[in-house]
Amino acid sequence: MIILTGASGGIGEEMLGGLSELDNVIGIYNNSLPKLDSNKGISFQKLDLSNEDQINGFVEKNKAILNNITLIHGAGISESSLAINHKKDKWENVLNVNLTANFLLTKALIPLMINHKWGRIIHFSSIRVASGTLSYSTTKHGLLGMSKVLSKEYAKFNITSNSLILGAFNTGMFQGLNEKVKADMISQIPSKKLGDVKNIVSAIRFIVDSPFVNGASIKIDGGATV
Repeated sequence: MIILTGASGGIGEEMLGGLSELDNVIGIYNNSLPKLDSNKGISFQKLDLSNEDQINGFVEKNKAILNNITLIHGAGISESSLAINHKKDKWENVLNVNLTANFLLTKALIPLMINHKWGRIIHFSSIRVASGTLSYSTTKHGLLGMSKVLSKEYAKFNITSNSLILGAFNTGMFQGLNEKVKADMISQIPSKKLGDVKNIVSAIRFIVDSPFVNGASIKIDGGATV
């Protein structure tokens, strides 16, 4: 079973079709129900990922079907603000969605992965860990450390943890950037073309099929940071 958070986001929603070719998918959303109909083994569940009780309830409700779990942390938000202007409540909100929610859901699902002696945990980081806004970059950098620790703690149970470091894609947060930032990001890509979500799905397929790929950080950025 694939569990995808951020299923109503641009990248998340576009991945659903490709992911459903790998396994059944539960798409997790918070506010907006994904436009894609529930079909081809895809279902949706509303879940507040900052609420540990809701997360535990989700796991308890679905544990009978949660076998061979691939957990994809696609949910993420950003706050466009310089550090000196960054409000504490906005900072906490970004950390809750991008980092704490990842921890809570992973923690809740690891016991099932251990029982089944199989699990794949995939975190979405970003090439903008040093050039994005403060809270966003901090969380995306933190995910890299979280993934490496998880990869060491649970490898003996056939559970791997890896990060995908994403560049600029033709959907998702990129669409919300101003034109100058968009042009700058595209200029750094050798092909001068945005990425297609199919590339992310291909990387996920590779990780699922590769138990010896563990603790890795795989860049999918078209060579922008080579």
